[in-house]
Amino acid sequence: MVTEFDVIPTIVGILFLILPAMLFGRIFKHFKISEIVGFVLAGVLLGPFALGGIIPFFENPIVVLNDVMLSLWQISGIIILFSAGLHFTFHNLIKAGYKSAVVGIMGVIVPLASGYYVSVLFGFDWMVSVIIGAALSATSIVVAVTILEEIRKEKSEEGNILVNAAVLDDILGLAVLSAIISLIALHSLPSVESITVTIAKDIGLWFLILMGAVFLLPKIVHSVAMTKPSSLEARGAKEAASLGSAFGFAAIASTVGLNPIVGAFAAGMGLAGSKLAGQVKEFVGRLKVIVEPLFFVIIGAHVNLVQINEMNLVFFIVILTVAVFSKIIGCGVPSIFMLKNRSKGLRIGYGMVGRGEVAFITIGVGLSAGVFGDVIYSTMVLVILATIFITPILLQNSYKKELQRK
Repeated sequence: MVTEFDVIPTIVGILFLILPAMLFGRIFKHFKISEIVGFVLAGVLLGPFALGGIIPFFENPIVVLNDVMLSLWQISGIIILFSAGLHFTFHNLIKAGYKSAVVGIMGVIVPLASGYYVSVLFGFDWMVSVIIGAALSATSIVVAVTILEEIRKEKSEEGNILVNAAVLDDILGLAVLSAIISLIALHSLPSVESITVTIAKDIGLWFLILMGAVFLLPKIVHSVAMTKPSSLEARGAKEAASLGSAFGFAAIASTVGLNPIVGAFAAGMGLAGSKLAGQVKEFVGRLKVIVEPLFFVIIGAHVNLVQINEMNLVFFIVILTVAVFSKIIGCGVPSIFMLKNRSKGLRIGYGMVGRGEVAFITIGVGLSAGVFGDVIYSTMVLVILATIFITPILLQNSYKKELQRK
């Protein structure tokens, strides 16, 4: 049970993390480096395995990754993805069409297979290897969207394909995670039929959620907007209804076994064509000033610097290389052929490199089930973190000439 004794120290811990993180983000932005890098680095340095674990607050360290903080982390992801959805209408999804589907599917298959076989070559058990491959399969939508918004390329042709592919990639990643959980429970590989059914079910469920958002949400929010602003509550009703829809659709997605953030993205897409889209974007934009650094600083706080000395450095370098190039090859190469443009195709590959929330859940399942120990877990956390550092560098460099003209 969460009490005020859990909440108040957590708030203090968040302030300890988020204020320096915002400063780090500003400094990195000044030097033309993505703010994400600054946010994550602040989390590494101030997290519970670094300064946050040394500085006391009453009887505990000032930073603790407890249920309250992890819940706020998920809430931040929901708001960020809701904001992203506001930039993409249902028409954008149809326009991206089969291209996003190909990129999303190849972006799961290539990293999953390559991560598995490389891990086996290093002598790991087949079950450990499957979990490592699965962790590499799912792109972080939040990372991709945040970087595109930073450089204002979210509405470009490649940006549209990238974001929609990342959503599909996330759904497929969760389907793979479901198969992993079955694998651990049964200690045997699930059948191809069961995996196919799970994937088809998850994609179908997300599409139904999206249809509900596209055809119902605008009507609901417009009816709320008709309220006369005779009071403070009425004037904030439109924003409250919009944000409430994000959490409502996130809850629906979670209930049917999907990642809550894909439900929030669907809610954003549903409202993107609404007359209130501009007003909602402005409101959510103000919220993102806090939730973006909070989301990424908590990712950084997962890193245990103490265990870096214990990990296999060669394996770390090889699996990180696989993590980066499997996405560039799996997503970038098909995009080059489909778009008939090398630069745009590679940008999609670069944008898909970042791993995040689903990857953390996957390795967390492996750790809690006792499939692998703390050292492999910490190694994979560092791999995930490194992809978050690498992605903005690759994407920003790919747009360097265009950004310089502006």
